[in-house]
Amino acid sequence: MTKLQILLIICSLAFVYLIARTYKRHKISLATFLFFFIGAIVIWVFALKIQWLNAIGITFWLNRWADLIVYFSIIILLYCIFHIINIMSKNWNDLTRLISTTAINEAYNENKEQIAQFENSKELDDYVFNIRVYNEWKVLWNTIDELVKYWVRKMVFINDGSKDDSLEILREKKKQYPKCLMIIISHVINRWGWAANKSGYAFIKKYAKELNIKWVVWFDPDGQMDIKDIKTFQNAIEKHKNIDLFLWSRFVKGAKSYDMPKSRRIILWISKIITRIFYWVKVSDPHNGYRVYTLDAFNKININADWMHYANEINEQIALHWLKFIEVPVNIRYTDYSLWKWQKNSNSWKLWFKMIYEKFFWE
Repeated sequence: MTKLQILLIICSLAFVYLIARTYKRHKISLATFLFFFIGAIVIWVFALKIQWLNAIGITFWLNRWADLIVYFSIIILLYCIFHIINIMSKNWNDLTRLISTTAINEAYNENKEQIAQFENSKELDDYVFNIRVYNEWKVLWNTIDELVKYWVRKMVFINDGSKDDSLEILREKKKQYPKCLMIIISHVINRWGWAANKSGYAFIKKYAKELNIKWVVWFDPDGQMDIKDIKTFQNAIEKHKNIDLFLWSRFVKGAKSYDMPKSRRIILWISKIITRIFYWVKVSDPHNGYRVYTLDAFNKININADWMHYANEINEQIALHWLKFIEVPVNIRYTDYSLWKWQKNSNSWKLWFKMIYEKFFWE
């Protein structure tokens, strides 16, 4: 048996172990497991074809035992790197959990009387808006005014350690609109996108009964989303009584994306393909930020991500819990501010790396 055969057989066994462990942690579907398992078997069978392997061995300069040592060293080095990343990620998540728990408790104690006294009287009072905030002072004033003008009265803002005047603006708006239930959860230090959403998620999940809500809305304050689209969501909710989750889409009939860069369209198309391969969820716009959940579906979803790849985990949870969803057309306004703030194309590479890491290596 040649060195390359030994290497391929060991790698295929390691891959089967990795994919089996991933399936056991409910991170992939049975269909995905079978797809990769069959792929590993194909590699195993391929390893037995000595004439093919000799050609590949020559191509990759694997002609001596010293070459095999180099390849194994690279594999071990990669394992050590992922092990270190795993430890760092756990420490990061533990710190986030501590900061989030403290912020949630403080927010509830500050607002529990107002929560208890608040009575639903408007159409949108059955909805609570979860809105993360990080250094949004340029647009935050206008966003809150637009929400209130459209009769949104229940809002959970998560100030994720903003270094500008965002927290002061939130407090000022809370005083300006006393008839609104504006809950401010404030992280003492910045923990990134989903860590902020996670705090809002945990707060709403814990106090949903006291908030007296039926629907949870994800909304961003950067001016990209249009609050008027909530009417489109409401129409879809009225029409589809058995749907668990309503997702925005920039690519279904009726949607409009103003000034979307061509590079963004390409990245989103690639993301769509990756989402179908890894999560078996057929969505046209996988990184959808404008979502409306039924409370039942919201309580089923469990997210661990601290960074922007939380959208991947939501798609994963949709498949895991067999949640029924439809995509809703929205009007998205791309601005220099939103593209600079959250929408950098370079973030896509980080998202894809985090997706693969969280899928196969995160415990």
